[in-house]
Amino acid sequence: MSEPSKKCMICAKPTDVLKGGICQPCQDRIRREAMGEQAGVADRAEREISRQGIPSTKK
Repeated sequence: MSEPSKKCMICAKPTDVLKGGICQPCQDRIRREAMGEQAGVADRAEREISRQGIPSTKK
């Protein structure tokens, strides 16, 4: 009998190469989303600091 094909845990597309159960395109998408979220958090923190009257350390 044939071996069952592995599927991505995120998109459920069958693929041969899985790292941690997630295909490469999904890993890239998750990584981009996480990096964008981190950038947004930093911007919101900087705005809140400036509202409190603390000088910005950003150059």
